[in-house]
Amino acid sequence: MAQNTYKTPLKAPVVKKKRENRLLNYLNQTIGFERLFGEDNPWPIKHLGRILWVSFLLILYIGFNHNAERLIRNIQRVKAIVDEKRAEYTTLQADFKKSGKQSEISKHVIATGLEEPVTPPLKIVVKSEEATQP
Repeated sequence: MAQNTYKTPLKAPVVKKKRENRLLNYLNQTIGFERLFGEDNPWPIKHLGRILWVSFLLILYIGFNHNAERLIRNIQRVKAIVDEKRAEYTTLQADFKKSGKQSEISKHVIATGLEEPVTPPLKIVVKSEEATQP
């Protein structure tokens, strides 16, 4: 048979005491949220931490949007500058190629007092038979 034992009393569940938020109490005392929202309406005071967190996230979101818009404006400005430089490069390159032609060179040479030879250069033609013989 089983022995008689004492019943151990059930322990009462431990209720954790909610930690008071000193910052919220300080703000409530200095700003007077109870006076603003009424003493019977504790909702803003209870959720002030969440309200501040969401406000911080909104400010961060707005800051990122402003930064993105600034970057887009900078990219568009630089793109316009690059297009301008590309057009300038193409123009200068065309002018340079044009200045290398014989007709342009002869204009500059005549301005200095030199004359271009009247006879055109001779073309030397080598027949294939002569090129192969030593």
